[in-house]
Amino acid sequence: MSVAALSELITRLPDDLREQALTHSSWTEDRAESYERLAYLGDSVLALAVARDLVDRFPEVDAGGLTKIHNQAVRGASCAEIGRELGVPEMLRASEPKGMQAGIPAEVLLSGERPLPEATEALIGACLLAFGFEQVSRAVAEAF
Repeated sequence: MSVAALSELITRLPDDLREQALTHSSWTEDRAESYERLAYLGDSVLALAVARDLVDRFPEVDAGGLTKIHNQAVRGASCAEIGRELGVPEMLRASEPKGMQAGIPAEVLLSGERPLPEATEALIGACLLAFGFEQVSRAVAEAF
């Protein structure tokens, strides 16, 4: 698996989408401007891209077998692993508001179980909005 294609898409994201995909809800007054909505979208893109790839790649495997493989590929730990390969922790650190008076510091977020996978999914969601499903689904399937 290679994250190169997905990494390239993330690099090409428009600034506004990239910023939203890397904004934790505690860093903004309007929760809708955080990465949560993009993570919701990215989670669905990830699930569909991997499902489509598995059906094509394993024509002899039944639905139960595909479900087991799919669940392993899209679970939080897998998203976190891909996120680390993409450099998402560094991106989150760089996006932390300077002189922040309120909000959770990036280092504290990254010590938790969910923020890294959620930011990874948010970047996938942002890529969908910027580049469309076909291009993003190929890159996601290749990465996961």
